Amino acid sequence: MRYWFLFYLLLGTAFCSAQNQEADSTQYAHFDCGIIQTKQKLDKLFFASAPAIKLRVNNDELVYTTFQLGKRKNKIYLYLKILADNICIKNDRNVDIYFKSGEIITLNNEYPLNCEALFARQLNKKEIRKIKENEISMIKMYTYTKNYEMYINDIQNQDIHHYIDCLSEYKIKKSDEVKAKNKQ
Repeated sequence: MRYWFLFYLLLGTAFCSAQNQEADSTQYAHFDCGIIQTKQKLDKLFFASAPAIKLRVNNDELVYTTFQLGKRKNKIYLYLKILADNICIKNDRNVDIYFKSGEIITLNNEYPLNCEALFARQLNKKEIRKIKENEISMIKMYTYTKNYEMYINDIQNQDIHHYIDCLSEYKIKKSDEVKAKNKQ
């Protein structure tokens, strides 16, 4: 229940923009952090998020996934959402991240079992280090109907590494600080 609000807030806008966008996030790397923090809270704590990276699902036509990193209480979270209807995430094994080195890490969903294709996971230091030190070649999400594969290119890898760096350095602001920044 605690992630519902965050997903609808963060990924709702990504879904709308993905419907109007012809290509995925492969054209150029982003150099600004683009971190967004609002006055809203998740589990009574403020949170911030990096821009969503749109990934094309390679084994299904015209389906995209959003890959987004966020921060809450000095912890970095990974959010994935398949932008299609009625996709139920499996509860035993949810996401595998394949690296160009041949290594694989498996991440389990911390978000309640759902059929909205939502995945959320707090990344630990070891997982963050693995992602930062290696190039991701593919992300595979397991669902009840099929497995969705998204290949990651060099530009998307640069964005992922950049957004991890940005969020690692970002200090979550209190409500008054966010309000003052928005007025300026």
